[in-house]
Amino acid sequence: MNTEFIEFLARSGAVKFGDFTLKSGRQSPYFISTGALCDGMTSYELGRHFARKIREVYGDKIDAIYGPAYKGIPLAVSVSIAMFKEQGMNKPWIFDRKEKKVHGDASGFVGPSLDRGAKVVIVDDVFTTGETKVEAIKKIEEGLGAEVTGIIIAVDRQEIGRKKSAIEEFTDDYAIPVHSITSIKEIFDHLKGRNINGQVYVNEEIYEAFKNYRSKYGAVI
Repeated sequence: MNTEFIEFLARSGAVKFGDFTLKSGRQSPYFISTGALCDGMTSYELGRHFARKIREVYGDKIDAIYGPAYKGIPLAVSVSIAMFKEQGMNKPWIFDRKEKKVHGDASGFVGPSLDRGAKVVIVDDVFTTGETKVEAIKKIEEGLGAEVTGIIIAVDRQEIGRKKSAIEEFTDDYAIPVHSITSIKEIFDHLKGRNINGQVYVNEEIYEAFKNYRSKYGAVI
């Protein structure tokens, strides 16, 4: 369990607790968004944890880091910087344009050209249904001629897909592994009743709401 990362997410507001309506319509007792990390300190800290996870899983056997527009753009840049500063690995970042330019550089991407078959890692905050990841994979394979070797996310929500967890189903369908730095259960279990710098983020009421939510939508009970 990466307790340092969990406490960082809570302190920085990247994970919030309360009552939230998700895009799916589900009422969730928590909400995760790394978009809240928008200054130098928190961006670097986030990138550092992603860089460590990439090193743990892939070593130096990757060629580029891809962040889906828009929220993935600063994440990919932060990860690239952290990999260089902490590990001495100089890996380029790439992101897609929502709309292709009609003049100048007409590429659908910002970043360097890659050799055919280059190994790319996608970075993102969470994994819900996987639809955005499928779109990103298609862009990378068709637009860059590269290979998506895996996906690194900050938090596994551990939610059900069709029958199994959404991540398991995605891996079965596309043969691309998804690795998370932490999981939502680890977050709640570590923060439950814990005082961090004078604040308890997960009290008994919030934890019970989480258990109820997991009983409805959780893939791992």
